[in-house]
Amino acid sequence: MQLYHYLFLFSLLLKPFYIFSSGGLQIADLFFILSFVLYVVLAGKKAKITIHKTDKWLLYFVILVFGINLVYFLLYGRFEFLKASLYYIYNFLTVLFFRIYSEDERFLVNVGKVCKLNIVIQLGIYGLNIGRYYAETRYMGTFNDPNQMAFFIFMSLITAFIISKIERGKLHVLYHIMAVGLIFLTSSTGIFLGIGVFYAVSTALAIRKLTKRSHNVMAILSITALLMLGLMFSSQITDYVKGFSESSIMDRVEQKLDRLNESTIGPTNIQDRGIDRLVIYPEKIIYGAGEGYHGRFDRSYSMNEVHSTLLSILFYYGIIPTLLFLFWCYQNIRILTVNNLAVVLALLAESLTLLNQRQPLFWMVFLTLNILYQQELAAKKALQNETILASEQWDTPFSSNNLMGISEK
Repeated sequence: MQLYHYLFLFSLLLKPFYIFSSGGLQIADLFFILSFVLYVVLAGKKAKITIHKTDKWLLYFVILVFGINLVYFLLYGRFEFLKASLYYIYNFLTVLFFRIYSEDERFLVNVGKVCKLNIVIQLGIYGLNIGRYYAETRYMGTFNDPNQMAFFIFMSLITAFIISKIERGKLHVLYHIMAVGLIFLTSSTGIFLGIGVFYAVSTALAIRKLTKRSHNVMAILSITALLMLGLMFSSQITDYVKGFSESSIMDRVEQKLDRLNESTIGPTNIQDRGIDRLVIYPEKIIYGAGEGYHGRFDRSYSMNEVHSTLLSILFYYGIIPTLLFLFWCYQNIRILTVNNLAVVLALLAESLTLLNQRQPLFWMVFLTLNILYQQELAAKKALQNETILASEQWDTPFSSNNLMGISEK
């Protein structure tokens, strides 16, 4: 590996440490940028820097994002529109160079190791009681916001999970336990939903695989029965259930469910997340509202930004850029398989309620999914070639015998 690889890895290791306020550059970002610059200086002379054909769709998306925000900057004279564009340019560079760097398998393996290390470090910080709290019941560690921490831990977990699949291995169960525990402490309902979908789909796929054999079905039923009996006769199960039901995360889940009821006093989930703007200002879905100056949407319940990844892109930039973004996502994922289904559905679920597109790890997950897809595709082609070769070897002696028989006659 080269120095720019290590700088990228070091920046990923520093990413959880928020020294300055959210929305601006952090120490980790400086190492990201230094990695890009160093690659251009050192490797640029030896190899031409090219944009992968898949990432050209993302480039078109970013160009339109910049153009739309530039128009609104000229209209309102507010620099927050240009700042929003910088996030997309920065993350496009992350995609461009991460794809290049990932051609070195050692780099990709080390990305997985750093993701696992980040989970361990955050657990250590919590254990040492030196992390920060957003409120008495919402832990946020070294981050400025509990949702930031929950998202980072979740993305670290699934990135390490995907890379372990690429290595044809399994992510150790301890990392799953640590990540879920840390996310539980943040009381982030959006990430809690993503985690729930991830493990529900993973469990369903595992059961489906096991039930293909009759003796496995009997084993599953027996283990389930034993677990249920153990829970029923456990003297502490009532305390565990009571403790979980009174936890901060369950209080927040109940609040979100109550907001589904229109008769409930206060904002609905759609209003609270700013999603009501898509209904109140439907024309913005066509040509985009620009990302900034949220106070101009005075008919919306919330004056904050739209808290939903896909819906925010649709509202701020309109139909065409959104389709370009979705096509880029499709080009990376391609097909849903046993190895990626849980990740894709979990990412979709949590993205409905959270704003992810400013975080580099969000974009990196799609690239690791693409590497996994390319590996599966190569394995499938290799198997097909082996099958064709085997069939040719089987047919050849038969054909030669026939020819010999004809010549003897």
